[in-house]
Amino acid sequence: MNQESAIKKTGEDRFYQLYELFRTISSSLEPARALDLIIDAAVKITGASGGSLIMIDWQKKILNIAVSRGFTRSIRSVKLKVGEGITGWVAATGKPLLVRNVRRDRRYVTVKEDIQSELAVPLVVEDKLIGVLNVDSTHADAFDEEDLDLLTLLSRQSAQVIRNGQLFDTSRKQLEQMSTLIEINKAITSTLSLEKILNQIVERTARLMKSKICSILFLTDDGRELILKAQYGGGTDYSHKPNLKVDSCLIGKVIRTRGSLQVPDITRESDYFFKDLARQEKLKSLLSVPLIVRERVIGVLNIYKSKQYIFSDEECVLVRTFADLCSVAIENARLYEKMIDLEEQTRRAERLAAVGELSVGIAHEIRNPLTIVKMIFESGSALTKKDTKVISQELNRMNQIISQLLDYTRPKEITQEACDVKQNLENTLFLLGPQLDKKNIKIVTDYKTQGFSVLADPVQLQQVFLNLLLNACDSIDGKGKISIRCKITRENMMQISIRDNGSGITKEIQGKLFVPFTTSKPKGLGLGLSIVHRILKAHSGSIEISSLPGKGTTVTVILPTINSEDKQSS
Repeated sequence: MNQESAIKKTGEDRFYQLYELFRTISSSLEPARALDLIIDAAVKITGASGGSLIMIDWQKKILNIAVSRGFTRSIRSVKLKVGEGITGWVAATGKPLLVRNVRRDRRYVTVKEDIQSELAVPLVVEDKLIGVLNVDSTHADAFDEEDLDLLTLLSRQSAQVIRNGQLFDTSRKQLEQMSTLIEINKAITSTLSLEKILNQIVERTARLMKSKICSILFLTDDGRELILKAQYGGGTDYSHKPNLKVDSCLIGKVIRTRGSLQVPDITRESDYFFKDLARQEKLKSLLSVPLIVRERVIGVLNIYKSKQYIFSDEECVLVRTFADLCSVAIENARLYEKMIDLEEQTRRAERLAAVGELSVGIAHEIRNPLTIVKMIFESGSALTKKDTKVISQELNRMNQIISQLLDYTRPKEITQEACDVKQNLENTLFLLGPQLDKKNIKIVTDYKTQGFSVLADPVQLQQVFLNLLLNACDSIDGKGKISIRCKITRENMMQISIRDNGSGITKEIQGKLFVPFTTSKPKGLGLGLSIVHRILKAHSGSIEISSLPGKGTTVTVILPTINSEDKQSS
């Protein structure tokens, strides 16, 4: 008794068995698991020696063996074309085929020497042929019309299960991709550092697309070249490759057409200039998409695969969507960098403007010691020890004034260090001395901050105090008073209060004090307090202003402190 007759049962038993197999197959939404269940059911219900479930790649017009039974693993490498072999004929016609003796059928392609008979039926979903279900036997006449009917029934149910599994798998991948996009969007929008954003983009894109190298190239201002700005994967040779000419390089097409570019094998493209580098880095396929902001191309996002690969339409749409998110984040970071540069220029302009206000008084301060030195030299008498001491003191005083002015106006890299607030305020008052004396303004100080400092940029901190004290000075028309009090709060914060008895601030102005270009001064730009506010915010500090028109203004600055032990340990 052969294997087939031993396994086969009566028609009623086989249909009941098929029903049970349907239930098992339909219970799985995992595509790989479903395919295994289907081929096992096909072999079992027909009593076959082996079989295969084949999916059709209509783009390439080839048959891909998804799962098989009764064959070695090498069977997966067999790629028949649509129309080639018995399964190829079924794929081409969409009709089932029962071959009782394969040796007598010219359509048969030998894949295993001992196969004698074969049965193949199409897998069709919504009038679309997606694959072929195939069983074979080492015996001739192993299959009959009943086997054909059973396998056809199985294929109809299986095709829908496969489709459901594909939809489930697609939905799951889309969910994963959407989750990844959300995480990527959170990551790239959590910082305004352009360098960090670019590194996040290339790394997460490479992981999302499982690519060998991912890179971002920016278009130069003149639009003629592409410059490598970030990469993930690849060696130093790739990172040091020269700029690309837009009008002659392969990727330049993305800039010119504003559309995606897909290249299955870059080593075969005549206008890809780095073929040796591609072979060295084991690069094969490329997907390049434009980075577009407000209808303007700013660069490209490149994804390289190490093997020849055709990106699906879904993958291309995913990358374009991601590129659009990235473009907005990149543009925001670039605008932020420009804003910071502009703000620093404005700060410097404010410092220079403040120095301009002080210049007359400071010139007078320098002229006095110069006059004393000149008088000593012009007296004609030999210099005494006392004369030398006076000259030295007056020269040191001039040097101190000039040094502080230069420190205040000179562009300097922002660095935070432990700052003595009392000393910083005293230096500021020293610069303001001539103006305060001229207006007969009395200064009252009360420093209760011994042992505590603030972590700050000393130049920016002095800019804060100079702006605030200049405002206080300007608000006083005649004889007046400015009180400066510093203390440590219960929360270990430094509280600096600057109070004047000047003209005060109107309610209309009080509501928008920190808005740029808001001022009550006839010659002011209205940038001082907005810059002060931003500086303090950058130092984790705060500012409050209370004022009564005609009675004066109190400005309170709060800054986090570091005590002496913190300074020593740091």
